[in-house]
Amino acid sequence: MPIPSKLRQLTRQGHGFAVFPEVRIFDKPGGKSIQHLLFGDYITPPKNKTRTAYLKWNESSMQEHEGETWLRVRSRQDEGWIRLDEIQTGRLLEVNFVDIGQGDGCHLVTPADEHFVIDAGESDNMYRFLRWRFNLAKPGGQLPKFHAVVSHPDEDHYKGFAPLLSSPPAGQSRQIHFEKIYHNGIIQRTGSTLGASASVNGRKYLTDFIDTHKKLTRVLDAEGKKSNYEKILAGAIATFPDISIEAVSKDLTKENLLYKDKSLKLEVLAPVPELVGGKKALRWFSDDVGKTKNGHSVVLMARIGKVKVLLGGDLNSKSADYLMSQYSGKDIEEVKKRVAEATGNNSAAQAELRQIIEDCRPFFQSEVAKSCHHGSHDITNEFLQAINPIATVISSGDEESFCHPRPETLGAIGKYGRGDRPLIYSTELSRSSSEYIVIEAKKLKSDKVKQRVVSTYGMITLRTDGEKLILAQKLEKQRSSFGQITKWQIDKLIWNDERGEFISKK
Repeated sequence: MPIPSKLRQLTRQGHGFAVFPEVRIFDKPGGKSIQHLLFGDYITPPKNKTRTAYLKWNESSMQEHEGETWLRVRSRQDEGWIRLDEIQTGRLLEVNFVDIGQGDGCHLVTPADEHFVIDAGESDNMYRFLRWRFNLAKPGGQLPKFHAVVSHPDEDHYKGFAPLLSSPPAGQSRQIHFEKIYHNGIIQRTGSTLGASASVNGRKYLTDFIDTHKKLTRVLDAEGKKSNYEKILAGAIATFPDISIEAVSKDLTKENLLYKDKSLKLEVLAPVPELVGGKKALRWFSDDVGKTKNGHSVVLMARIGKVKVLLGGDLNSKSADYLMSQYSGKDIEEVKKRVAEATGNNSAAQAELRQIIEDCRPFFQSEVAKSCHHGSHDITNEFLQAINPIATVISSGDEESFCHPRPETLGAIGKYGRGDRPLIYSTELSRSSSEYIVIEAKKLKSDKVKQRVVSTYGMITLRTDGEKLILAQKLEKQRSSFGQITKWQIDKLIWNDERGEFISKK
């Protein structure tokens, strides 16, 4: 049997990926399915008999069945057969909204196989997820490049980095090496202080904008008793002496890219500093430490093809108004005040408010958005309208004192989302109970089981090539029908050229 050109390419690169929207592995060509794969899942040749190395695909790896070419493969720890036309050679953009309990945590994989951990929650769930995914307990090959993004210095966003940025525990053979850490320029000190401030024309600014690695090391060296945030950053420098830690910010006069490859851009949309005395400074929001450090969260837009994914930290109402004013060049708070105070029909002010929203959409509108601040009510309707997402992912955890996501926020997300039936996902609702679904307590003592639970239940995964997109959640119990198993609930979106928009695909 001649070797198809696709198989030659797969053999050269040693792996392939599942095609849109899903693929099943069968026990034999035309047999029963044994595994359910998602668009973009990693596929390799089978392992040898001793399970110590991967084989290479060749003529003996193929079989013809009812006019179709099948290939023997391995994926998600199972080996079996897949139709050759259900394997593609190119990697996708993958975004995993990990169920990290309280807080936010996102793992992003670029088409060039560089990895970003964008916030890591408060617990060690992100560490467990990555330990499971890369099987760090066993010796193996080289790990991919990793970078960290700390959107802002709140413990439910940064504390989960502690086990990732410190020396590995006993029994772990390999460690993920972080090359860079990006942050919002605010370094919280002991006692909740954020550094020096100054007032200009009656407005207060945080002037301690720590944007370079050199400035950071000076701050860390000068501190006696360090805050938890400072301890984690200092620990990262000690663990990875060659690491670079720097702030990112948005200059409204140009595109600010955190990362770029042939198909993907990660653009920085916030924080947006102002110049005070010729130096970057961040505006205080209501003299409130929490609102200020949250409101100046790092906001990223991932752009690939026709797909945009917004990752928005813990923005709040004050900062949302600030960003919309900066991007539109109009004072949205003043316009909203005129709308609220108007008696009768004030169509001029309402039209002006609608125009501000339209002016902001080229920057913030996205197909998928990570909800700001875990679905808190402290966000504006106007900012939700500017984002105008088809799908929103809310990251929240059990046993919080904040009751996130808030019912009124869920209503607003649905009201201002795009399409007749916008999609809303919650990492908390995707699993069935507190922190780890109903599993016997004695089994949870096993790290292996904990890592698998974190990676399985509650996580929302996004895969896209820029034209086609899926959002998937693992079913608590797989279904089986006519010899075909289903392990995932999958929502599919595909670009429609005639309509110029993404449409739902059944």
